[in-house]
Amino acid sequence: MGSSKKIILHYDMDAFYASIEIRDQPNLRGKPVIVGTSVITTCNYEARKYGLHSAMSVIKARGLCPYGIYLKVDKEKYSRVSKQIKNLVLKLTNKVEFIASDEGFVDITDIIKKYSSYEIFAEKFQRGIFKNTGLTCSIGIGYNKLSAKLASDAKKPGGVTFIRNLNEFADFMSDKGIKLIPGIGKKTQEILGRKNIVQVSDVLKVSLQELRSILGYNRGEMIYEYSRGVDNRKVSIESKTHSISNERTYSTPLEDMDFIWSEFLNLLVKTHKRLKYQKFHTKTLTLKVRYLDRKTITRSKSMNISTQNIETLKKLLDELFEEINLENKIKLLGINLGNLNENKEYQLSFKDVKGIKKERKIQELKAKIKLLNY
Repeated sequence: MGSSKKIILHYDMDAFYASIEIRDQPNLRGKPVIVGTSVITTCNYEARKYGLHSAMSVIKARGLCPYGIYLKVDKEKYSRVSKQIKNLVLKLTNKVEFIASDEGFVDITDIIKKYSSYEIFAEKFQRGIFKNTGLTCSIGIGYNKLSAKLASDAKKPGGVTFIRNLNEFADFMSDKGIKLIPGIGKKTQEILGRKNIVQVSDVLKVSLQELRSILGYNRGEMIYEYSRGVDNRKVSIESKTHSISNERTYSTPLEDMDFIWSEFLNLLVKTHKRLKYQKFHTKTLTLKVRYLDRKTITRSKSMNISTQNIETLKKLLDELFEEINLENKIKLLGINLGNLNENKEYQLSFKDVKGIKKERKIQELKAKIKLLNY
C-alpha cells in the first residue's frame, strides 16, 4: 500500500509578470507594480493592498491606486522566463504537468526519497528557482493534485505548505468556504448558496445523490469528492504532445454569453470531427480566450480515461465555460483536444462500467420525462 502512495508538488510563481519587471528594474521594489494595458494581467502584493487584482480594468485600478507603476505586457520576455523555469523543473523529472506559464504539478514520489524531509526538498526547490531566475515561488506538497494546489495557495508569497494525508486535508478545509473547492465558480456558489451550502463543512453533510441532483451527475460527484480530499487525477508526463485544435478570430468583439457559448460548441463539434477522422481518443479539453486588450487565457480539464464521445466533451466544456471571465470583450476563441490516444479500445474498470450504465439510465429517464411533459 505504501508503494502506491503519491507525493505531488505544486509550484506557483509569485506575481509572475510583476516580479519579472521588479527583478529587471530594482528601483520598483516596494512600490505597487501593475502589469496590463486595459485590464490587469498581474499586480504585485503591494498593489493588492489597494484592492487591485487580475482582470480588473486599469481605469478602475488607477482610481484605487493612482500612484502605482503601470507597465505594458512584455509577452516575449515572460515567455522566455517561463521556458527557463520549465527547463529547471524538467531537470528533476519528466513527471511534470505545466498548467500555465507560471505554475505546474510535479510528481516527486521517487525524488523525495533522497531527502530527509519535505521541508528540505521544498527549500532546495525554491532556492534553485531563485538562484537561476531571481524570482520566488510558493509551494504546496500533498498526497494528490488537489491537496498540493490548495497548499500552494495557502501562504503567498514565497510560502511552503504541506497537506500530507486525508486527516490534514480535513483540518485544513474545516473553516474554509466552498469557493476554495476547485470547480466552484460564482454560478455554482449561487446554486449551493440557495441550499444553505456555503462552507466546506456544509458540503460534507450532503449526500452524493443530493449533490448530483443539485449540480448534475458529473459536477456533483466531483464536488463531493474534492470536498473530502479525493482526487485521482494523475500528473501528466511531459513528452511529445499530440493535440487537435481550432480557433476563430472575430472582427466584432464578442460580449453576449449565449453567443460565446454557441461559438464554443461549434468549435468543439468541428474539432471533434477531426478527432474522429484521425481515429484519436482524448483525455484533455482546453479552452482558449483572447480578449480585446490581447490578454490570452486558457482553461483545461482532464479525464481519467480517454474518450471520443461528444456528449462527454460537451459536459467538460460546460464545466470549463463557468471558469471564463465574460465581463471583458473577446476577440478570439479556441478549442484544443490534447493527451490523444491512438488506441480505439481502452479497458474500463467495473466502477467505470457501472457509472456509465447508471448515467445512461438517468439520461433515458430524463428523455422519457421530457416526452411526457409535451
